[in-house]
Amino acid sequence: MPRSGRRSTTGSRLDLDEPLRSEFADYLSAKDDAAVKTIVHRAIRAYMKADLDANQGLKERYEELRRLRRNGGATNVRLIQPPEKTC
Repeated sequence: MPRSGRRSTTGSRLDLDEPLRSEFADYLSAKDDAAVKTIVHRAIRAYMKADLDANQGLKERYEELRRLRRNGGATNVRLIQPPEKTC
């Protein structure tokens, strides 16, 4: 049973399409102590980890951007791939 005073969500604030919207609403109802923010953060981190682990090129670009940001680099840095050599 959900806690009293807890705002219910249907996933509309997250702009989810069906059937994910209703699946997420049902999950939140079943897990009455679930914080939407916590679930979203964990899901994004899990997705990023899986995607980075599966794509080495993406992982290298991501790590370079993270390194630049940590070292005070511009927040809108865009890495450009050099053109392929044709000779």
